[in-house]
Amino acid sequence: MQLCTYCASELIPGAKFCHRCGENIIEQTKDCPVCHTASPLASVFCHNCRYHFDGKEKNKAATYLPAYPLEFNPDTLTEQVKALFFKSLRFRVEEELEAAQYTHYVERFYQSNFKNIYEARAEQISEDILMHWERFGAAGLPELDRMIEDAFEGLLDYFIIQFCPDLNGVILPPVILRYEKAQAARTDLGLMVRDYLNFEQENDLKLYFDFIRMPETALNNAIKYFLHADKGERVFFVCDMTLKGTCREGFALTDKGIYWRNSFEKPRKVLYKDLRELKRQKQWVLINGNFFSVNPCFNLKMLKLLKKLRAWSALPKPAAQSV
Repeated sequence: MQLCTYCASELIPGAKFCHRCGENIIEQTKDCPVCHTASPLASVFCHNCRYHFDGKEKNKAATYLPAYPLEFNPDTLTEQVKALFFKSLRFRVEEELEAAQYTHYVERFYQSNFKNIYEARAEQISEDILMHWERFGAAGLPELDRMIEDAFEGLLDYFIIQFCPDLNGVILPPVILRYEKAQAARTDLGLMVRDYLNFEQENDLKLYFDFIRMPETALNNAIKYFLHADKGERVFFVCDMTLKGTCREGFALTDKGIYWRNSFEKPRKVLYKDLRELKRQKQWVLINGNFFSVNPCFNLKMLKLLKKLRAWSALPKPAAQSV
């Protein structure tokens, strides 16, 4: 309840003048606990981020916890972005490489020319962040997280592939960098699979790309033992992991998912849209908690490819256009 400061009469909500004495009303405001914007005292929603003051409805913007928390201060934002980059670098090293090597990657950052490249890029990222925040407020936090993650992913790939090949322990194909901003709808997925996995580097693998020329017994065994693909799936390749060429064990990649079978284990199938956990552990990879291993170099390349395909699968599908 708001009272007139002159005659103490109860005011009509939203009134500009007291209905009793005609005194001009100085509008009282309240600060939003999410974005700190002042709104009229009678407001139900924040005028900036749509936070519900009365708590009668859950507001996604108000309850969303950003993966990259920031204070949107123009004077310190660039430094905050730099700090978040090192947090992402640590996570990347722990997820894909060797956690104990993190300090060496930090040293390489400061010793290499990448430091100067990142200084300029961090300022650009900060400008984009501030522009997005000023336009959307807290309601734009989920999209802001995606923007930052995409920017960091590209920068991390460039830094690790171009400046740290000796630290990685394996050679990653630089052609991966070509796909930083690639869009699923405009990308030849089969070509991307070949570029990421760099089969020319894998002379010891028994790979089949032409299934007409693949031995009939091997093809039938692959279909029977692990390649349980749906009709219409495009199979990019099949890898036979048996010593005798029977193809009862191996793995395959399609346009929908990955299929594989290890020795003495049941077949595994994980669609890209169902990918959750992807992590390198010692000399193998965990795919949704399931063991997968070929060799250290191939494992890392497969891990990076699956992460890209997972990210694409998580994107909202474009709405169908009516004719």
